[in-house]
Amino acid sequence: MSASQFDPVPMLSSEPSPPPPPATDSQQSPIRAAIEEAINEHDTILFMKGTPEAPACGFSARTVAILQSLDVPFAAVDILPDPRIRQELSAISSWPTIPQLFHGGELIGGCDIVTEMYESGELADALV
Repeated sequence: MSASQFDPVPMLSSEPSPPPPPATDSQQSPIRAAIEEAINEHDTILFMKGTPEAPACGFSARTVAILQSLDVPFAAVDILPDPRIRQELSAISSWPTIPQLFHGGELIGGCDIVTEMYESGELADALV
């Protein structure tokens, strides 16, 4: 299984950044644009706390383990380095919790939905 690490936002400093003003149609946040580009570039992408090699929460760890057990290649984005990633991601997906799994440019869901789909066999079918 090959998981690639994708970081759409380079860390400029260790200080948290203030939240950006809401983006308008004519002025989109660079972070939002990077997230949307990542979702569109990768067939399967997981926005998580930590990395696949070192998940920083149990829900992210469970979701990674499920994807790895299905031998699904996926990209991963650690949302922890910059709080704006989570803010913009939730605005895009209308989903408040992390992790968030996307496939084919569409949100599949968070850990609970991924787990339910895995247990029923739907996830394997959806990711093929």
